[in-house]
Amino acid sequence: MINFEKIHHFSRPYDIYNRYLRFCHNYLYYKKVHVVGRENIPARGIPTFVISNHQNGLMDALAILYLFDDYRQPVYIARGDIFKKDFVARILRFLKIMPTFRSRDGGRRDIQQNNVTFQIAANVLNSGGTLAIFPEAGHQAGHFLSTFKKGFPRIAFKAEELSNFELNLQILPLNIHYSNYFNFRSELLVTVGKPFTIDEYFELYKKEQNQAYLELNNKARAIVKSLMLDIENKTYRLEFEQLLQLYHTPLKTLKKKEENYLYTQLQEDIHIVSQLSQLEEENHQLFKKLMNKTRIYRKGVEKLQFRDWLINNEEIDIFYLVKKGLFLLFFFPLFLFGFLHNIIPFSLPNLLKRKIKDPMLHSSLHFAVSVLISFPVFYLLIFIISLCCTNSLIFSVLYFFAVFGTLFFFYYYKKCYLKWKGAFRYYFLSRKGVKEVLKIQQLKKDILSIKKAIN
Repeated sequence: MINFEKIHHFSRPYDIYNRYLRFCHNYLYYKKVHVVGRENIPARGIPTFVISNHQNGLMDALAILYLFDDYRQPVYIARGDIFKKDFVARILRFLKIMPTFRSRDGGRRDIQQNNVTFQIAANVLNSGGTLAIFPEAGHQAGHFLSTFKKGFPRIAFKAEELSNFELNLQILPLNIHYSNYFNFRSELLVTVGKPFTIDEYFELYKKEQNQAYLELNNKARAIVKSLMLDIENKTYRLEFEQLLQLYHTPLKTLKKKEENYLYTQLQEDIHIVSQLSQLEEENHQLFKKLMNKTRIYRKGVEKLQFRDWLINNEEIDIFYLVKKGLFLLFFFPLFLFGFLHNIIPFSLPNLLKRKIKDPMLHSSLHFAVSVLISFPVFYLLIFIISLCCTNSLIFSVLYFFAVFGTLFFFYYYKKCYLKWKGAFRYYFLSRKGVKEVLKIQQLKKDILSIKKAIN
């Protein structure tokens, strides 16, 4: 087994590597990174144990890492099954990630390794470091919070025990939220809760450890839950997700009047879920009616391959289609330049994603392959070929920046084209009076009218 004893020591190569990734993460991959509650982050050197919800693979870990402006190097704990091969384990150690094994992932020997990991983790905290863990011990496919496992409280109490319960460990709760889990140039929100200590459980821990673990987990989970969108209704989770898209204020509208518009939309979503849960308790018949209509609407939209914003959108008329069409036609040459130079590195991660069944890991793969392999290698080749063909450094540098700049234009042009194509289909199918289209139009009206009744 690879030794993780010195994992918390400062690493200059890791620091250099992280500065590059931070730039790619915060300014290239995401359109905007929102942080609410940054003032709650303990200063560097204070023992800090970060806990968070977990819904988006590697991207959640990066959201935590790049939350800190002081360039500290947090140590992470991840599920042990990804450490099976030494080569992979060495890479993960470089990334300051340690393994912890769940009973379903490993044998007795692997489970015993947890004791070593927890001891090292406690040492990290006692040295004034920052440790991060996802207490659910696995990412979730949607907006909900699973149960917290024992690893988090075991480490917290062990760290305090090593210092004779005088460490004053700060537990820092986070919520990580995305405008879209999968899309390039989506937006990221990290909500930082107020840190808390665990001294209230010391006496209980000395008498009954398992009960102390349970109570700390319950408190920590309740705090993380209060920060996030947690759809507890398993039966109608997809319907709830659909209703959020129909009921909340679009980001495009919120941007015009709110600085932290993604946080504002999150609070709207939390309120809507609360209203729906209340409706289920107080008027179950109306709730069932709403869920049935929403389910039929969701399936109808999926079948027709429409987006919600299209349905009953009065802005979509022949003038809208002509205006957008002329824009696409006018800028097509610029798009073509960006397409020819960026389609290969942009598409490579998409080809690899087909081999990964878990969709919640797709954005992680896309980011990792794009920033570490496909774009750096392809852009370097473009620069070298340009330099060899022209023998001009200035031209090659300008050409490189032209290619890089049109990456974003290529992406937004493609989005604009797909929206125009969808609007074109919707407009003419609506004009023809296609039965399926008329049905989802009426369903959307019904669903929105029920919203007015429950407000």
